[in-house]
Amino acid sequence: MIQGGDFFKLGLFVIGGVVLLFVVLFALGAGNLFQRTYQMETYINESVNGLEVGSPVKFRGVRVGSVSEIGFVGGKYGQKAEGYRYVYVLCTLDKDLFGTMGPKSARDQAADEVKRGLRARTISQGLTGQLFLGLDYVDSLRNPPLPIDWEPVSIYIPAAPSTLSQVEQAVLGISNTLSGLDHADLPEAVKSFRRFADSASQFLNNTDPQVVGPKLAATLDQTRLLLARINVLLADPSAERIVPEAARTLTGMRKVVEGAGPDAVKLVHDSRETAASLKVSAKALERFLGDPQTAKQLAAMPGAMQQARETVAELRSAAKRLNAVLGRVEQLTASQQDNVAGILDSARGLVENLKELTGEAKRYPSGVLFGPPPAKSPVVGQ
Repeated sequence: MIQGGDFFKLGLFVIGGVVLLFVVLFALGAGNLFQRTYQMETYINESVNGLEVGSPVKFRGVRVGSVSEIGFVGGKYGQKAEGYRYVYVLCTLDKDLFGTMGPKSARDQAADEVKRGLRARTISQGLTGQLFLGLDYVDSLRNPPLPIDWEPVSIYIPAAPSTLSQVEQAVLGISNTLSGLDHADLPEAVKSFRRFADSASQFLNNTDPQVVGPKLAATLDQTRLLLARINVLLADPSAERIVPEAARTLTGMRKVVEGAGPDAVKLVHDSRETAASLKVSAKALERFLGDPQTAKQLAAMPGAMQQARETVAELRSAAKRLNAVLGRVEQLTASQQDNVAGILDSARGLVENLKELTGEAKRYPSGVLFGPPPAKSPVVGQ
């Protein structure tokens, strides 16, 4: 039988084992509890089949963290990422990776490393098909960051195409090239080359070498002279100015052409409309000339022109006669100018006499008609 003291010892043993277990667990995990972690995110524009939550993140082969979340950017940033199909990968970095690279903060130092070419890419682990996320430096010009319209929440490291993706693109390009060769008419090209070779061989066989040789030598001499002249021209100091000036001229011409693009398009459009209008006018003129009535009118035009010429001649003769009459009238007026002046004086006296007679008739109407004239009134002052 178990005595009371044995129960006490058993209880102490169990309590001690539990305490020891907690101590061991604390010792094993205390480092992770007090270790500072960093969140890093990247966006991948390709398939991430094989990359899972918990997959390692390595910087040049050294593990620095693990993948903590995989999704799409639309689920993370909502409407800001609308239209983008990138895969969102969030990583937890166990080590102060970027803090050990410079005196700046982790986010600023990461931005500097991105400018130096730091990129994230998926890498396959052997033949198992499992992927891990690798951080390494690549050519930043050939691997630009993906375009985004939002501000990343965590430290952002752009992604570069994986090696497998690059191999697939290369294989696809080779396949497309081979497909293009399949569509090309290679047998016909080979036949054409054979015909050319046969023609050249026949020409060389039928030509006298003594004739071809001097001709080839003369051609080579002319080529040599031409090259010598070109070298002389290029050696001229003015040639060094001509090439830049020609380049500037071509650049200016290109700017003028580019600036006159809309005007040129409008000019071409107006030219087309003008050509269409001329075409319509030409057809209308053709129909007009082909009309029998037009032909009759054109046939009658010589007679009408003759009548018009005769009328103009008669008008010219009448104008001459009118000028002659006007000249005679002018001569007559000039010769009778004195007589006309006398007539005008007589007319003036007659008008004065009539005026006096009219005055007398107004004063003595009966005396004017029946009796002698009235006596003259005495002159004042006599």
